[in-house]
Amino acid sequence: MRLRLGVLMWLLSWIPYGVLLGLSGDALTVAWALEITLGVVGLSLAGVEVAGAVKAAGWRKAPGIAWYTLLHGHAAEAGAVG
Repeated sequence: MRLRLGVLMWLLSWIPYGVLLGLSGDALTVAWALEITLGVVGLSLAGVEVAGAVKAAGWRKAPGIAWYTLLHGHAAEAGAVG
């Protein structure tokens, strides 16, 4: 669940809210900072979820583990993916 939430937050951080809302000046800077924060928090949530399984299985299997976790909503066991 944390991986899905993290990926969703990261994807939402790519939406230019300040431009879409027509902001300028300080308001645009604040919107930009919030977008960056949203992306960093999303990546950290997703990374924490996958890190343990990747450490156990190795970095070569990291994309498969991340994909499995995204599809199933929980971290894969070390031998489950691959």
